[in-house]
Amino acid sequence: MNKEIMKGELCVVTGAAAGIGRAIAERFLEEGADLIVADFNEEEAKRIYGSNEHVLDILKVNATDIADLEKLGEAVKKTGRKVKAVLPIVGNGPNNMIEDITPEMFRLTMDLNVFSAFFTVQKVLPYMSDKSAIVLISSIAGFQGGKNALVYNAAKAAVRSMARSFAGELAERGIRANAISPGPTETKAFTDFVKGDESIRAGILANIPIGHIGQPREIANVALFLASDEATYVTGAEVITDGGFTNR
Repeated sequence: MNKEIMKGELCVVTGAAAGIGRAIAERFLEEGADLIVADFNEEEAKRIYGSNEHVLDILKVNATDIADLEKLGEAVKKTGRKVKAVLPIVGNGPNNMIEDITPEMFRLTMDLNVFSAFFTVQKVLPYMSDKSAIVLISSIAGFQGGKNALVYNAAKAAVRSMARSFAGELAERGIRANAISPGPTETKAFTDFVKGDESIRAGILANIPIGHIGQPREIANVALFLASDEATYVTGAEVITDGGFTNR
């Protein structure tokens, strides 16, 4: 786009120090946004954004801790401004068989993906403007299923549902909510999944009709569209961003 379509708009991005979260934050900055960014890795976030005048605050946030998430609302309140978009980009989960999942693993996966998204939105919601947007990150795992990731799959399905529910409840306030469901994307999580096995990578690539593994910036471009006024008639939607992986 590169039209500064977010110029002067205040946005909140969590998970901004790596992967899709970083790509989204950097893409929004290109389009003129002012950001409040958060990540558990505060040092890395400061390295990336510390010299950028359009990053108004850099917060160390454990997205599974409600006290930490309250910092987001406090940081917005200090600006005296309204939020155009909130993007909770935190999530992960174990690759384990059903019998190997412990209660601790189950709770952490739900907290990272579902709890973090809901309460990030809740804490920022009082400061959101009319015609603002919520963009959640689900996954094709949320509807495709698959072995060794049952809890993660279920968590991402909950995120998809949450986007629709936010959309229904907040429409009267002029707030839109949508979810992006990425497919295989070049992030640390994908690298960890492949574990350096080129045969696994090649097998995945062979099932992506568009011919390449997704780049975080490609997901960020979709997030930018959904958060901007280019998408004023889009709410309650799930945008599958997987290069055709689930359409093969």
